[in-house]
Amino acid sequence: MLGAALCGSAAAAPLIELQAVLGQSAVLQVDGVRRTLRVGQTSPEGVRLLALGSASARLQVDGQTHEIPLGGRAGGALPAAPTATVRIPRGDSGMYHTAGTINGQSVEFLVDTGATTVAMNDATARALGIDYRAGSRGLVETASGITEAYAVTLREVGVGSIRLPNVQAVVIRGAQPSRTLLGMSFLSRTQIEHAQDALVLRRKY
Repeated sequence: MLGAALCGSAAAAPLIELQAVLGQSAVLQVDGVRRTLRVGQTSPEGVRLLALGSASARLQVDGQTHEIPLGGRAGGALPAAPTATVRIPRGDSGMYHTAGTINGQSVEFLVDTGATTVAMNDATARALGIDYRAGSRGLVETASGITEAYAVTLREVGVGSIRLPNVQAVVIRGAQPSRTLLGMSFLSRTQIEHAQDALVLRRKY
């Protein structure tokens, strides 16, 4: 899925990854730093967002224009390689938030190592087109009490360059969780490292 490298120059172009397309904005990782740009904006590294597609972005770097697909990479001193490694900075709240995809559609995740599976509320599931009522029905305990939930299997969950198929998830009726939880059904298939103020995920298999 990785895009072609930007053409080399005397100074290496920044390594860019398109992590998500959210409305009129693109979430990029530029040399390991997360940047959110609207069309027409330029990052401090000199990456300008020219246009957005439903799953791609057109960027300008060093006077050259490049089209990058969702999850794709470009730039750096060497052609981008499928390292399947993602760095997630810690937010001001002390939590780890990251853009990602479920079944190819953009979502915002809260990393939660205490959650057994990926978890979302039913409104999010409906917005993603997930037929959760076809899953196994059960009950879960939330902050609001006991509520109905459905166990489902997601075709694919992605964060950065890590794309995992057949990820177990639970859809909970009601407003909670307010943000989709990236739980252990995804995280257990990665190596998790703490690096300064970030989590580093590396795909195992």
